[in-house]
Amino acid sequence: MTATAQMLFNMQKFQILSLFTSEVATRKVSPAYAYAWAEDLYPIGQHSGPWHEPYEGCFKIGQEQLNELSNFLDDLWTKGKTISFYDLETHYGVHGSAQDGPEWDRMSLVHACRYFHLLDWFDEEFWKGLVGHSDCPSESHSIVREYKASDVYFE
Repeated sequence: MTATAQMLFNMQKFQILSLFTSEVATRKVSPAYAYAWAEDLYPIGQHSGPWHEPYEGCFKIGQEQLNELSNFLDDLWTKGKTISFYDLETHYGVHGSAQDGPEWDRMSLVHACRYFHLLDWFDEEFWKGLVGHSDCPSESHSIVREYKASDVYFE
């Protein structure tokens, strides 16, 4: 990625997060869309605003990677199955916070799953199966939390 592309991406990210956190804006971006930008996730499933499309290569976690994860989770959900977060890590070759897998690490899985939850994908039983018990790391409990303007930091 060129320095110019990175600059434009950062400016767009700032504008989107500023709009999300604005107390005077009459129209805002959704928490899911803001979260995707804040955590550098390509915002799949977002068709109302095309602002992310020119920056596909700038996001740390891209469209293809997120589509693959969402398809995997959707397949489980459609079959009425759940998966624990530790089993999800094992599926992707992640071994805790100590060893990343070939495409994912623990926190990128947490961020991606939280984004899906903010989109209201899957049902509460599925999310309880992923993080509603002791078979998951403490970091994964953030997946089911609300995302608010106060969660954004401009530092």
